[in-house]
Amino acid sequence: MQWKRLRGAALSVLLAASGLLAAGIPALASAPDGTMAAAFTKATAEYQVPRDLLVAIGYGETRLDDHDGEPSADNGYGVMHLVSNPKRKTLEQAAELTGEPVAKLKSDTAANILGGAAVLRAFADEVGLSAAQRGRADAWYPVVARYGGAANDQVARLYADTVYDLLAGGLTATGEEKIRVSPRAVKPERGRYERVTPLGRSTGDAKAADVGVQSADYPPAHWVAAAPGNYQAGRSKPIRYIVVHVTQGSYAGSISWFQNPASGVSAHYVIRSSDGDVTQMVRDGDTAYHARSANPEALGIEHEGYVDNPSWFTDAMYRSSAALTRHLADKHGIPRTRAHIVGHNELPGNDHTDPGPHWNWDYYMQLVNGGSVFGGSPADFDGDGKDDVVTFTHGANSDVYVALSNGSRFDGTSVKWHDWFAPSGETPYTGDFDGDGKDDVVAFTHGANSDVYVATSTGTSFGAGAKWQDWFAVSGEVPAVGDFDGDGKDDIVTFTRGTNADVFVALSTGTSFGTAGRWHDFFAPGVEFPAVGDVDGDGKDDLIVFTQGSTADVYVALSTGTSFAPAVKVHDWFAPAGEQPRVGDFDGDGKADIAAFTGGTGADVFVALSDGSGFGGARVWNEFFAPAGEFPYTGDYDGDGKDDIVTFTRGATNDVYVSLSSGTAFAGGGKWHDFFGMNGETTL
Repeated sequence: MQWKRLRGAALSVLLAASGLLAAGIPALASAPDGTMAAAFTKATAEYQVPRDLLVAIGYGETRLDDHDGEPSADNGYGVMHLVSNPKRKTLEQAAELTGEPVAKLKSDTAANILGGAAVLRAFADEVGLSAAQRGRADAWYPVVARYGGAANDQVARLYADTVYDLLAGGLTATGEEKIRVSPRAVKPERGRYERVTPLGRSTGDAKAADVGVQSADYPPAHWVAAAPGNYQAGRSKPIRYIVVHVTQGSYAGSISWFQNPASGVSAHYVIRSSDGDVTQMVRDGDTAYHARSANPEALGIEHEGYVDNPSWFTDAMYRSSAALTRHLADKHGIPRTRAHIVGHNELPGNDHTDPGPHWNWDYYMQLVNGGSVFGGSPADFDGDGKDDVVTFTHGANSDVYVALSNGSRFDGTSVKWHDWFAPSGETPYTGDFDGDGKDDVVAFTHGANSDVYVATSTGTSFGAGAKWQDWFAVSGEVPAVGDFDGDGKDDIVTFTRGTNADVFVALSTGTSFGTAGRWHDFFAPGVEFPAVGDVDGDGKDDLIVFTQGSTADVYVALSTGTSFAPAVKVHDWFAPAGEQPRVGDFDGDGKADIAAFTGGTGADVFVALSDGSGFGGARVWNEFFAPAGEFPYTGDYDGDGKDDIVTFTRGATNDVYVSLSSGTAFAGGGKWHDFFGMNGETTL
């Protein structure tokens, strides 16, 4: 065990001998003391675990968040998730190997990282990794698989594959300090795990998935059974609720925990943060142990992540979960309302706080009920040619705040433009409905009334809300905004979805929306992502739909001014499952283009430009923008005629970043506002 406590000059010798310096890992002396970056460098030096691999393991477990020393669901601590439970004792093992007290390993990030590296090195010694092998991240695969503590080889492979996917794609963790891992080519040496059937890359992406054993209750899901003692066969009551949980741990770790007989808990489904992958662990007809007294009449859905870190709640996760919830509600006759789709914290007799304050219930329920998908709409509220930003607070106040663009930033932190508009459950949008050059706001009430209200802009505020239509975008229909007849006044459109998939338009008169007419009889069925934009540049907005999923096709139906022409496929691979599509004129030629935000750790932005009849090949226009948990949008924020991109970070910072278009790329990204758009608000 001499390797446990190497010191001083021996560190550089050891790094050089192991090949780690050649891989670009800095020497210990080059990193400032007391930082997380220094802790990773120190751990690499002491235990010869490749630095980027160590970071990727910690990121996959916790997003490098120590959660103030609080334990995960399976009693794991710190950024490296050192665990102490009846089946797994990496916390105690780390204490023995490092000589650090258990209490310090729980609460001190540097000690925790050192402990994780010590455990990994001990596992490496047990499998016989040589010094040369320890210098190659690919050789550590069996060690990483063991570190995850999975109950079987299938879940162990899932855990390790996730870590190597992070290495391949690169990652950037931003918290108290920025930790980055650059993308690289990986060829993991899986050994015996090569023969293990994987659970699949993503149930949302059939082209990339090895489907393996699929769920009988929800075909897109994998099936991995929980331990028999962690649930009860059958039910004593009819199913009345769908319960939203947060795992307080990683995807693979949660699956493993539910397979552990010592846990005594389970859920019906578990959903991954990065891409919305779904695993079922208890049949719908059996009683999972997840909500105490409500268990007999509830279905439980666990979402990977921690309640105090909103970066886990990605758009891919929201959409995947909403699709599952919609399926379960329809299958079991559960009303799609907040009275029946509830958080763990809302059930009587429970002491849990999940899903917590960062879970966006309004957005989630809109998705469950087929609500708006926000592809893009204009937001120049003062008519100066530069788009602004707006946030709808919903809830009890339902205020509307605006921050105007001055061309290089958004001004104002609490400029209220309306004090009662778009309360909870309504869908807000923006557009110039009276044709005066200043964009207004619109709200679709849905529900029993399905009214449409407009508040027009004065340039400094929005006037009183007035009903412009009394029956439009009912129930689970998806509304949007565009100028479909080219008269300079924005109109409204609704996609009915379902088996009919009709499209209805109500044209603006300048003071109201006329009677809705059917403009297309089959467009954007199911859970496809519809949007609006002037693809051919004739001044009339057209329809665009992103199929996403495994096909990722893009269809366009051009406007004639009185109807939409038949849909034509114009792209066969754009914005697949997990990515966020948007529309804007990014090169300033008067024709609407399409963008896709990949999110996740890579956070690339792809653009395909319109040629008037379709979209060309997709190219990367920005290599890091709108990572996991953020909401991206589009608009011409500097007023140069080319649409730019904006992202709302949410979480604790609520910053707003903009990347301006050069016509061929989005340049960098700068902070334009440091507090706008709180959690749970709709920000455009």
